[in-house]
Amino acid sequence: MSETDFSSSKSLFLGFDLSTQQLKIIVTNEDLKALKTYNVEFDSQFKEKYKVYKGVITPGDDGEIVSPVAMWLDAIDFLMDKMLKDKFPFDKVIGISGSGQQHGSVYWSEEADKLLKNLDPKKDLSEQLQKAFSWEMSPNWQDHSTIPEANAFHKAVGGKENLAKITGSRAHLRFTGLQIRKFVTRSHQKEYAHTSRISLVSSFVTSILLGKIDDIEQSDGCGMNLYDIEKSQYDDELLAVAAGVHTTLDHPESKQYQQDKIEELKQKLGKIKPITYESSGPISNYFTEKYGFSSKCKIYSFTGDNLATILSLPLQPNDCLISLGTSTTVLLITQNYNPSSQYHLFDHPTMPKHYMGMICYSNGSVAREKIRDEVNKKYEVKDHTNWSKFDEILEQSEGKPFDDKLGIYFPIGEIVPQAPAQTIRAVLSKDSEQYKVKKCKLDTDGFTVDDDALAIVESQTLSCRLRSGPMLSKSSVSQKDSKDTKEYEEIYDKVNKKFGKLYTDGKEQTRDSLLARPNKCYYVGGASNNQNIINKMGSILGPVEGNYKVEIPNACALGGAYKASWSHECETQNKHIPYDEYIKKLFDVNQELESFKVVDQWIEYFDGVGMLAKMEEELLVSDD
Repeated sequence: MSETDFSSSKSLFLGFDLSTQQLKIIVTNEDLKALKTYNVEFDSQFKEKYKVYKGVITPGDDGEIVSPVAMWLDAIDFLMDKMLKDKFPFDKVIGISGSGQQHGSVYWSEEADKLLKNLDPKKDLSEQLQKAFSWEMSPNWQDHSTIPEANAFHKAVGGKENLAKITGSRAHLRFTGLQIRKFVTRSHQKEYAHTSRISLVSSFVTSILLGKIDDIEQSDGCGMNLYDIEKSQYDDELLAVAAGVHTTLDHPESKQYQQDKIEELKQKLGKIKPITYESSGPISNYFTEKYGFSSKCKIYSFTGDNLATILSLPLQPNDCLISLGTSTTVLLITQNYNPSSQYHLFDHPTMPKHYMGMICYSNGSVAREKIRDEVNKKYEVKDHTNWSKFDEILEQSEGKPFDDKLGIYFPIGEIVPQAPAQTIRAVLSKDSEQYKVKKCKLDTDGFTVDDDALAIVESQTLSCRLRSGPMLSKSSVSQKDSKDTKEYEEIYDKVNKKFGKLYTDGKEQTRDSLLARPNKCYYVGGASNNQNIINKMGSILGPVEGNYKVEIPNACALGGAYKASWSHECETQNKHIPYDEYIKKLFDVNQELESFKVVDQWIEYFDGVGMLAKMEEELLVSDD
């Protein structure tokens, strides 16, 4: 893109995305129009220097996976130099925000502050900041070397559910608190002693841009297993676990010693920066002098990558974003803090008193493709990757009642619910007035490969529906008038009569959770291009304001640029503007996104809801 392409824009905003394999910067203008994207892939540019593969290093055989921090510094300089050669108008940039891979941590040395404040624009960042880190690596989200630490966190607070209640998530091997405990007690005691501050990847990038160590942003801080979300503060007991001085786990030498170590870790972590539109400060002299940024350019807090993704669309409370890739991820906006060990809740990065819910499934496209292959084998389709027959089966089912057949298909171990690889098929049978979920095998009880094709899409969607229900606010549709309320009460009574009490992940489903419907559903990722799959999902999920197929290239970076633009507008007006309203003004959902009509079978699939809940209760569940 030439220099003249930026000339019609009065102001520019940059959105960063520091992911595992690349650094990306997207440029938008005051109208939220994406103008250009710059990126650098770590393997292609830095593989020889840092010995990385897919952006990471695996030092041993214990599951440790890390990234070199200096490589990220080189990537920032590399992209800025690339933009400079492109004659990019840095002086027009008035705001920068973005995202970093969630849960990763950076360990600053005691010299970091001084080095950051005195950066020489004639030298590269990595050259000048060699001594700025007490450890030169950052744990990557794929790291799985912290099983002892996960057990410690659960044990300290009485189990997974209690930890999720406090922090929004159970202990996950990649989470920062676990990584810190490992760092303190097992791997890097000496380095920890010389650590002045600990950043998340998001606050690490803002620190570089500011020329001073920035505080951790509140929503990204929820991904540490250290932060009490409801109290909006660190939890001292969890800090004691991370610092290796928990009373029952570590038997510290004295109460005073324990408290000193907790306070020491608090100091290293620094304060949590509340959700705000206010900037962290102006960009540092290093970038103004070296690249020509205006000294008025503001740096706004970065957040985690999944959190930035929800900022790339005008998502409102009760909206769901469903990513259909190798795995399936559901992101939703809610005002309900209803935590579970089976999903995540984070503070929303721009909407006070709102949360982002996240459900991550291991089995997404892999499971569907396995069934597709079996269907093609049955019908002797030579190209086993062809979806035509699978799609035909889904299309023929459109508008037809639920057929009382369902399956659970886990070709690989599942994390939601946590269970090893297995396949379960079942039919719903009626014995007098009692309904029974009866397990069966393929080609028994009328259950065929064709039924698998339909059942896998149904079961994956019903799982999303069951788990999103408790997070969604009371559905406004059921409150519209007395007629609706009566109809919904009757639905709930019928479900109770058929199946009795329903439980998901050990928690009872309530009237409100079973009757909650999403507002809008947005579908992204590879399988969203299969219209038959998303038609079936939309008919089961039943969003009251429609289904949308969307493509969001560079969603994390784009969300960062939008966040910078919104923050700047709020500062200009000196007031908090609702984020969804701001984005909606410049981003017309109905005109700019591809909506599609479905046959609403939300009510008809209550039998499927009951079946899946009962089937999951008997799953062979795995331990940590």
